[in-house]
Amino acid sequence: QVMKKYLLILLAICGIHHAFAQSNAHYTEKEYARHPVWLQMMQDPKVNYFEIEKAYKIYWEHHAKPTGEQDVIGEHEAREKNPSKRELKKIEADNNLRIAVKKYEHWRMKMQPYVQADGRILTTEERLKIWEEQKKNTNK
Repeated sequence: QVMKKYLLILLAICGIHHAFAQSNAHYTEKEYARHPVWLQMMQDPKVNYFEIEKAYKIYWEHHAKPTGEQDVIGEHEAREKNPSKRELKKIEADNNLRIAVKKYEHWRMKMQPYVQADGRILTTEERLKIWEEQKKNTNK
C-alpha cells in the first residue's frame, strides 16, 4: 500500500517534469528527425529562426515530402472505392503534412524580413516600432 503511494507520487512528479520539459521545448536532433516539431516551434516567438529551419530540414531528410495538392491524372481510377481505415488514416496524415508544409512556407516568407543575424525574430513591438519609424520618415 505504501509502495503504491510512492509509485503514484513518483509518476505524478515525472508527469509534471515531462509537461514542464515539453513547454520549454528544447528538442534534440533525434526528435527533429522523428516528429514535425517545427510546427510547435513556429508558435513560439522566442525560438531561433535557424533552429526551426534546421528542424524542418532534418525532418524531411527522414520522411517523404508529400506531393502537391492536385491529383495526378488517372489517380482517381487507381484508388480503392472503399479504402480501408488504415488507408484513410494515411490519406489524412498526408493531407495534414501538406497543410503543415504550406504553413511553414508561409511562416518562413512572413518572418524572413524580421530575422536578425543571430536568428532571433523581432518581436511584434519591435516590428511596429520599425514600421512607425519608416512611416515617419516617408512623411517628411
